[in-house]
Amino acid sequence: MKTIKFNKILLLAFSLVVFNACVQDDDFDTPDTINSTVVDFPEDQKVSIGAVLGSYYQENEPVTLEYSSPRYMEGYVVSSDEGGNFYKQLVLQDAPENPTAAIVVQIDINPVFTRFEFGRKVFIKLNGLTVAEDNGVVQLGRLDGDELNRIASSLVPDHVFRSGEIATIVPKEVTIGEFSNDLESQYIRLTNVRFNEDQVGMTFASESGDSFDGERIIETCLGSSVILSTSTFSDFKALTLPGNRGSIDGILTRDFFDDFYTIYLNTPEDINFNNPDPCPEPLLAANFNDVTDNSIFDVDGWLNVAQAGSEFWTEQVYQGNGYAEFTAFQTNDSSNIGWLISPAMNLDAEDGEVLTFQTEHAYPDAGHDALKVYISTDFDGTEAGVGSATWDELDFTSSLENDFEEWFTWTESGEIDLSSYSGTGYIAFVYTGSDTSNLNTTIHVDNVFVIVQ
Repeated sequence: MKTIKFNKILLLAFSLVVFNACVQDDDFDTPDTINSTVVDFPEDQKVSIGAVLGSYYQENEPVTLEYSSPRYMEGYVVSSDEGGNFYKQLVLQDAPENPTAAIVVQIDINPVFTRFEFGRKVFIKLNGLTVAEDNGVVQLGRLDGDELNRIASSLVPDHVFRSGEIATIVPKEVTIGEFSNDLESQYIRLTNVRFNEDQVGMTFASESGDSFDGERIIETCLGSSVILSTSTFSDFKALTLPGNRGSIDGILTRDFFDDFYTIYLNTPEDINFNNPDPCPEPLLAANFNDVTDNSIFDVDGWLNVAQAGSEFWTEQVYQGNGYAEFTAFQTNDSSNIGWLISPAMNLDAEDGEVLTFQTEHAYPDAGHDALKVYISTDFDGTEAGVGSATWDELDFTSSLENDFEEWFTWTESGEIDLSSYSGTGYIAFVYTGSDTSNLNTTIHVDNVFVIVQ
């Protein structure tokens, strides 16, 4: 995929990263560089944000938008540089509530919020602009050679127009496991989350190791997590992270190197952590961080069974992260069936049990449904009892179905309701494959949690 990159040396020098901000009090453009006219345009001249995104995704390379007559993209502003966490950009989504698409518009004015405030409906004249991807985020700007630049301040009045509407923006409530390209640049809400307990009391972005951005961990009681990024030039960088748990609203995007999803705030007031209760103790918590590399999986309480073939689940470590792995590759077996069964859990202690875990894959074979997950309440906990127990298959989001071509990418299972089960429960991860039939996909499992909501 061809992408256009900003000059990153200059970006780093001036801290102008995507969703990175530096608003200086004495660095305001004069009002006459900003279009103050309130307008609307005929429906037949309007182009949706989704259609603009589609122009890029259809070609998988930068596209300069040319039309025989004027065309305007409409959207609602969901970013604000008032707190200094955004810089010379508008983030627009296609509806104030339940949006389906969003995009970043790079504009060379500062500040932005004084004219294009949060919730303002605006129109972007598309003629002559280029849509491209940078750092994993699709954006609009002006093409200069092979670089996507901001719309020059002198051209902003020709391309960016205010409507008379200021809408109430309703955050889209999502879970970390639902993050995808389709949600990028949208204004989202995470609920029942908290900052990592080891980071509570730290500043947003004023620690000695913070460079350009402070990165802090937001996590759920079920073990899912995402990074909150805050510019070291933001007005609230020195505030401390709150305790408790609750909701947080922000814009979902990618980090500077397009390695992971991250969230940027408009203001710390978008954090509402009003629940002082700690997370309940999990019935099952396994992050496998104490495993050793390239050995047979042998974690206390877990049962590792080779039902067919010679291969067992193994312990693996990559960049300090431990996980369980199974692959039929190079086993020379016509059939490989491997069971990895959790310790026993008391499902009668509380109500509302939920299971979550993560999977990733590599070297996938088309049509190979390599992993299934089951629960049993009549399993006796022994290898001999695996075949005689009743195992109910559980539905989950697998990395194979979520991003088949994205190898080594952890995918959240989603929250799996176990509340209908009672008694003593066991969770089983079962790999099925065949080396001789070229069904030898590699599967990884990590961060297995069962907790009461």
